[in-house]
Amino acid sequence: MGPWGALIMSFFGGTFFAAASVIGGGWKNPLLIIPVLVFAGIAGIAQHRIRHAPPGAFEPDARAGRIISWASTAEGVGIPVVAMALANTGHNNLVLPGIAAVVGLHFLPMAYAIPFRPFYALAVFLLLAATAGFLLKQPLGAELAGTAAALALWAASAAALGRKPGAAPNLIAPIVNEG
Repeated sequence: MGPWGALIMSFFGGTFFAAASVIGGGWKNPLLIIPVLVFAGIAGIAQHRIRHAPPGAFEPDARAGRIISWASTAEGVGIPVVAMALANTGHNNLVLPGIAAVVGLHFLPMAYAIPFRPFYALAVFLLLAATAGFLLKQPLGAELAGTAAALALWAASAAALGRKPGAAPNLIAPIVNEG
């Protein structure tokens, strides 16, 4: 896990934040600029890391690559299945917490395979956010689940940016010393 994962997580963090912002304030909500700015910042740092790393430095080994592929495929199938099931049963307001649950579950096998311990915490946090989103009155529950998922994914992106190739993740100062 490194800058490529940070790009992916920050993009989807932005998607969660935008969805939660639209639920809370509509399409003219000024908060919608936040995910654009966060993604641009993370993308800039990721680009710097990728450019200054040896070729293949951030590629997972074959086993981890297979597990990432399977977990991502399951997530890609699970999200529309959960969204459609909730929408078709009259629970449109629970779609965002449902997606947060699927995303959280997909991080569990990846945390083991990469290995990247922050993914365990990320999975737990996303599942807690999803649970709160299901239990709270709507639309507050969906807004909370989406915002919490975004913040968790952005924090994991920062941790991923701080990880040196072949080293344990730096959780204290993920972006410091990047020159």
